[in-house]
Order: sequence, then structure tokens, then C-alpha cells
Amino acid sequence: MLKQLTNLSIEADARYATETELKFLKDYLDSVEVRINAYEKIRDQETEIIQRWEVVKRNQKENLFHMGDYDMTEICHRDQTNNLRLAATAMLLDELDRFREGLLIWYKTIVKSYKYQAYAKVNYLLIQDVIRLYLSFDEAELIIPIFQLNQTILSS
Repeated sequence: MLKQLTNLSIEADARYATETELKFLKDYLDSVEVRINAYEKIRDQETEIIQRWEVVKRNQKENLFHMGDYDMTEICHRDQTNNLRLAATAMLLDELDRFREGLLIWYKTIVKSYKYQAYAKVNYLLIQDVIRLYLSFDEAELIIPIFQLNQTILSS
């Protein structure tokens, strides 16, 4: 949203914006109430969401909290919390591109260096199911693409 507003400001300098150029703004404003509700639910239930995510991860056949002999529970908890917060903010502001460019490209280098791609694929699939337990259908539809993007970029 912010990047799109900046681009519109530059492109429409000294003229009125066209209907096509304004479409993203109208679409955003139509969804802003749902975005705010989803953001507030995630913010207010962050602890429960993270705990549920961790329980679901522990019930997987693969051990998603260990890397060899090293227990990654603390690091996973920190990363999951940060990722949930950043995803919620990206959803609120409709900033999927900024999220991808600002976080995921950087985080992908870490995931690759630790050969954590297979874990990331499962991890970000699981959060999609978990988040649906806390949000309405319309709210979940706004944030699920962010977790799908996580899954795609981090597992490749």
C-alpha cells in the first residue's frame, strides 16, 4: 500500500490519477476493516497462536525443533513470533512486495545456509491451518497468501 501510494504520487505528479491508478486504493479501503480486525485478533492472540503452532509442529513425524543434535526450540519460537508479527503487518498494510523483499530474501539465505528448506516447507504449511482457527474466513484469506509466499520462497 505504502509503495503503491508513493508510486501513484510520482506517476500522477501534476495531474489527476486515473480510475485504473486509483483501483488499488479503492480495493484497499474496501478491505481495511477486515484487515484491522485480523491484525487485532493476531496481535491479541499472538501467544495462543504461537503455542498452537508449536504444538502442531511437535505432533509432526519430523522433528521440526531440532537440527542434528541441536535443540532449536528457542530460536524457532523467536523466529515464528517475528514472522507472525511481520506477516500481520504486511497484511494490514497490503505490503506483500515489501515483506518479500525486506524479510524473505534475507531470511532465505539463512534457511539455505542451515539447509532448513524442508522444515520451512512444513512449518509454513502448518501455520496456514493454525491461523484459520483464530480468524474469520475473510480475514484468513488476507494473510494466508503471506504464509504461502513464505512457504514457496523459504522451501526452494
